[in-house]
Amino acid sequence: MATLKLLNIREKLIRVTLTLIVVMTIGDLAHGQSERSSISGVIRSNTGESLPGVNVLLVHQQKGTATDIDGSFGFRELLPGSYLLQTSCMGFEPAHKEIELQAGQELKVELHLQEETYTLNDVVVNGKSATRRVIEQAYQVASVSTKELFNSTADAKAVINRISGVRIQEDGGLGSDINFTLNGFSGDQVKFFMDGIPMDNFGSSLGLSDLPVNLIERIDVYKGVVPVWLGTDALGGAVNIITNRNPAYFDASYSIGSFHTHRASVNGAWTNPQNGFTFRANAFLNYSDNDYKVLAEIVRNNVIVDTAEVRRFHDRYRSGTVKIETGVVNKTYADNLLFGLIASASDKQVQHGATMSTVYGGIMRNSQSLIPNLRFNKKNLFTDGLDVSLYSAFSLNESQVTDTLRGVRYNWLGEATVTTTGDGEVSNDGEYFRTFTTLDEKEWTNQLNVGYALSTRSSLALNYAFSYFHRKAFDAENPELADSKFPKSLTKNVLGLAYKFDFNGRWSMTAFGKTFLTRAKTSKEFDFALETQRVEAVKNYQHNVGYGLASTYFILPELQVKASYEHSSRMPMPEEIFGDGLFIDANPDLGPEQSDNFNLGAEYRFRMKASEFALGSSFIYREADDLIYTVVTIASPKTRYDNLNKTRVLGVEGNFLYRYQEWFRLGGNVTFQDITDQAAFIRNDSYTGSGWQKNYHYGYRLPNKPYFFGSVNAGLSFARVGAPSSSLNLNYFFNFVEKYFLTWTEMGSSNNNYVIPRQTTHDLEVSYSIQNGKYNISAECRNMLDARVYDKYYLQKPGRSFAVKLRYTL
Repeated sequence: MATLKLLNIREKLIRVTLTLIVVMTIGDLAHGQSERSSISGVIRSNTGESLPGVNVLLVHQQKGTATDIDGSFGFRELLPGSYLLQTSCMGFEPAHKEIELQAGQELKVELHLQEETYTLNDVVVNGKSATRRVIEQAYQVASVSTKELFNSTADAKAVINRISGVRIQEDGGLGSDINFTLNGFSGDQVKFFMDGIPMDNFGSSLGLSDLPVNLIERIDVYKGVVPVWLGTDALGGAVNIITNRNPAYFDASYSIGSFHTHRASVNGAWTNPQNGFTFRANAFLNYSDNDYKVLAEIVRNNVIVDTAEVRRFHDRYRSGTVKIETGVVNKTYADNLLFGLIASASDKQVQHGATMSTVYGGIMRNSQSLIPNLRFNKKNLFTDGLDVSLYSAFSLNESQVTDTLRGVRYNWLGEATVTTTGDGEVSNDGEYFRTFTTLDEKEWTNQLNVGYALSTRSSLALNYAFSYFHRKAFDAENPELADSKFPKSLTKNVLGLAYKFDFNGRWSMTAFGKTFLTRAKTSKEFDFALETQRVEAVKNYQHNVGYGLASTYFILPELQVKASYEHSSRMPMPEEIFGDGLFIDANPDLGPEQSDNFNLGAEYRFRMKASEFALGSSFIYREADDLIYTVVTIASPKTRYDNLNKTRVLGVEGNFLYRYQEWFRLGGNVTFQDITDQAAFIRNDSYTGSGWQKNYHYGYRLPNKPYFFGSVNAGLSFARVGAPSSSLNLNYFFNFVEKYFLTWTEMGSSNNNYVIPRQTTHDLEVSYSIQNGKYNISAECRNMLDARVYDKYYLQKPGRSFAVKLRYTL
């Protein structure tokens, strides 16, 4: 018995001892943890441009990482002591920095790498900027730096429209609706992002023509295959607008131009290098009367009495946006933890509908958006090689469509005619149809990216994107409208996984898969024109998958080839299913579109003494099923979206660039794309009979899509003109679009009214800067020869215009 007691006592002593050891160990670890330190920072070129993909090594510590897209890097959980930080990047001189790290210190560093110039087979190779690094990805991508355009009045739309394969069609002047086309794909088949964040929920008052060039660092255009990390169901490409992410800067500008156009922009950031607190703000205003001249038919009493050149009189556009972001950067728990708010508003007078056949004098559209958002990202989270980023936003959008004039019709001279009923009373009809519709839209968007480096040559990337859209409509002029009694919602889930493997320094390959799931709730009209005609709530579920492969290989250091294939799907967008409440009808039966995309491209770039040359070309092949396209009727202001059974795109594009030192540059691009209807038979489910019937459009090009277009640009730069730290810049732009058909070619080939003619325009810019770019003034003339140019459904665009811009930077 005594022995048993002794054993129990010994066991208790052992347990107590072990417990004390564990507690003391944990205490030591906790104390050590609290004393652990970190190093984080950013790496830039000697010109201040952030450098992604730079290898950063702590010598003798077996720790290494690479900078992200913003040039940021970080090491955590470091013991106090001496460290040697080493960087390596092709095209830049290696850099070393000795660091003495104190206990618990969160050290911030900023390194500037010097470009390395060396000779390789008589070819001079220089350091690569962020733009160059994006272009060298396996994906078919074009990247444009806006550095040389900061003094112009260009906006994001104008910059993108100069890229090969891209064609932006507009309804008119500033603030008009646009249709973006990339290698045959248009509208929402191409997705837009700002710093990797979807712009779908930004609202109509924050479009491409609203974004000033001073806000943007560069623009990346992905053609065909879209990287998984963008987390989207784009069918044929994506555009990622990278804003200025400098930790501290200030840029303010104001421009005034023709047609009473005014544009103002203020952008800046401030970061405390000690505690990492940062504040960023962007604000910009746009205003234009858009009262340019157009050649139009004059109608009186429903009869065309003349064709004259007149000024647009009801096309004013106003918009304003404030975008702020605040939080902390370069912390041990987050590289970026930022809370943001976007507030924007716009109002626009509507001059006409989808065509210019009918003119309006009272219809208005306006919108307001409020978007709180959260952004987080951390490299080496929990363990080296694990990178995580999260974006979440809640969008509150409200828009109104107003048509409340009674019995009034306008012609292109601005003359108002009062319409009456049969008994002589003033008609109660509106210009188009009486409406005062308010669209209350809410959208919740989340995007999660997780990347993990399996080794120095391979990595995994996971993306999950979720969005929920809800719309409630109310028409004060038609409160009993059946369609307004059914709220509409759209839920979308996108999941993507990619594996990247670098075989060596010349060959890289990425394989990926995606899955898409959507659920739409809307309403539909049944049994039209029958006694049982009614509107009922309906649901639409869609599920699709996508997959693909992208690879790149450097045959020579200066010669790169790329190939990519993707089977992709795109789910309909809210506007395509629900309409816009005015000129776009709803189509609740609209289905997803699918496409098989193949790209093959090559680029040859080299330097010879003081000259730099670049030549590039790519071949595009697309086969799309159930393509979502716009159905337009020449005589009607309304359109709708529908599915086209099968289309094919065959295209080729090319670009070139020549630079001589820093004072002369010449570039250009050309695109040919043959987009044809490939469905031999189509399904007809009309009231007159249903079944499969011959497709009379088979083999013809799709209407209203330019098939051959290009541009050329040239520039001259002169230093020390009139002052020691000054520069003078001249830029010239030429654009060309071959004539194309407004309708199916077999219907309009004999009628010039259905042909949009060949168009050429010439633009000229001149700018002057002093004190190393601190003070700037520029002037420009667009469409110098005052050519008559058209877009979309024979809509006339502005003629010759002038603008002057003042800009101040710090």
